[in-house]
Amino acid sequence: MLVRIGIATKLQGVSTSTLRRWEKEEKFLPERRTRGGHRRYKLVQAINGEKVRGGRKQKKIVLGYVRVSATKQRKELQKQKEQLQKFAKQQGWKMEKMFADIASGMNEQRKGLQRLLNEVATTSPFAIICTYEDRLARFGTKVISHYCQTFSTNIITIHNQQSTSKEE
Repeated sequence: MLVRIGIATKLQGVSTSTLRRWEKEEKFLPERRTRGGHRRYKLVQAINGEKVRGGRKQKKIVLGYVRVSATKQRKELQKQKEQLQKFAKQQGWKMEKMFADIASGMNEQRKGLQRLLNEVATTSPFAIICTYEDRLARFGTKVISHYCQTFSTNIITIHNQQSTSKEE
């Protein structure tokens, strides 16, 4: 998807004159120009961690996802968020957004998960990080993984799964 220079500047956090200067310096090039000469940038290029600023690559952008099953587990939800933020910082990644749900992992109508998948489709982040694979979903994680791969997005769990079966 291609976006106008105004949208690209907002995503980059710079002015239009800066983007034009970067184009002259060949640091951040538009994907193409319209017949009228207007610049068009790839949405992924404008958001993703592969963009170039000042001759240096920016941090890779990641999304976080946390989930607990019941409202009485809110402290655990906060603990998961802190673990993901710490992990992203250690890796040198930028945590763009964090999505959360208080719902069963078997519930397919989780708003946080739906928003996360919509964000993957629009921004193609480097990765989704979560504490354990079962936080993302109890079943169907391969489908979610395949969906994310179509947008070149990895799924990274920061802890190894304990030796329990799906039924447990």
